[in-house]
Amino acid sequence: MEALGIDPNRLLSSVFNFTVLLILLWFFLYKPVLKMLEERKERIRQGLADAEAARQAARRAQEDYQRQMEQAHKDAQAIIAQATQAAEKAREEILSQGRGEARAIVAKAQEKIEYERKQAMAELRGQVAQLAILAASKVISRELDERAHRQLIQEFLAETASLN
Repeated sequence: MEALGIDPNRLLSSVFNFTVLLILLWFFLYKPVLKMLEERKERIRQGLADAEAARQAARRAQEDYQRQMEQAHKDAQAIIAQATQAAEKAREEILSQGRGEARAIVAKAQEKIEYERKQAMAELRGQVAQLAILAASKVISRELDERAHRQLIQEFLAETASLN
């Protein structure tokens, strides 16, 4: 090998040094680097798993929120419907009560008008009777007795009653 320019002792020491260097690098550099890479790989895997879990939790939270919003909307619609029904019922009761009160007022007014009409007719008959007696006494120019007066008044009242 010396003819080729290779010194066997030097070759042997280079191979030995290279082997020792490989063993040292294996234990002090390669294994720690592999361990570090494995730990990093595990952290990345855990981060991805956590991200997936968070995504699932967010999806479930979104679904829960949607369900709650839909339920709240349904509840609001039910409350609005109930309030509308209650308002309609109250309106009908108020209208019914108002109509009843209006009928009572009209009936009372009609009774009062009828009473006042009868009073006015009675008063008018009395005045007409007095006027009739006065006119009759002036026309006849004599005084009638009580019985004749009454008969004359009754005839006049009968005629005026037929006019009504």
